[in-house]
Amino acid sequence: MKPNMILKQNIPYAALIYSALDLCEVMLARSNTLYPFAVVSVDNALRCVFTNNLGEHAHGGLIEDLQRQLRDQRLLADVAISVLVYAATIETLEGPDADAIVFNITDSNGKNTVTLYPYICELNTIKLGVPFTCDFAD
Repeated sequence: MKPNMILKQNIPYAALIYSALDLCEVMLARSNTLYPFAVVSVDNALRCVFTNNLGEHAHGGLIEDLQRQLRDQRLLADVAISVLVYAATIETLEGPDADAIVFNITDSNGKNTVTLYPYICELNTIKLGVPFTCDFAD
């Protein structure tokens, strides 16, 4: 990945973001599908978190289940930073809709930052566009 793939405000989370981008590339290159997951740093140890909410009797969605798991980890650790990752479609004014990877970064205090990485799939690899953050209306 190129250094400009990390926005200035996200530099403290670079290790999590690069780990998540690597996993996204593998998933998209192999199956053209991005399943929701998270990368979490608990007391400076990195690990991936996947949902176990796949059963017939699952309650809520995959992203909501991951959010609950991450919230629980933040409550149990002194320092827990997470990047929740999922796919989205960006509606643009200039042209056709675009695929994107959403990174919902949460620091130890619970503050969230949302960064989007537009992408296209080409020959078993993904090409990322310039990342950007966005504001959401209430």
